[in-house]
Amino acid sequence: MILASSVSFAQTANENWVPVTSEEGKITYINVTGLASFRGEDIYVWSLQEYNPPVIMDEEVGEVYKAKTYYLFNKEQKRYSIMQIILYSDHDNVLKSFSYDRNMNLQDFKYSQPIMRNSDADKIFMKCMEIISATTQ
Repeated sequence: MILASSVSFAQTANENWVPVTSEEGKITYINVTGLASFRGEDIYVWSLQEYNPPVIMDEEVGEVYKAKTYYLFNKEQKRYSIMQIILYSDHDNVLKSFSYDRNMNLQDFKYSQPIMRNSDADKIFMKCMEIISATTQ
């Protein structure tokens, strides 16, 4: 069951956050803006996870209330890579961000992880496929 959206940050006209899963202590959303335009094998999508209670990353970062992750999925290979992660405080301030640059010309580096069944990546990928399928029918 997915709870009603509790996305508390300001959405811009270029963002449309749709719930993917609601689990104990974590709600996951994806930004569906532009998803329908992905017709090839690759899908790029932002996800947002809200944590309640917040998660503790380490002493330097502290309490993380939200995390945005930019994914690259490959539909045919069922693999993905994380391109960027942004961690937020309870007041939507950026605590830390990570960018994972790689050689995108080599398939082994472009898609670094298999999509594992029932993982967060799998749930996000399946929601993307559902939305893309619904817009192409």
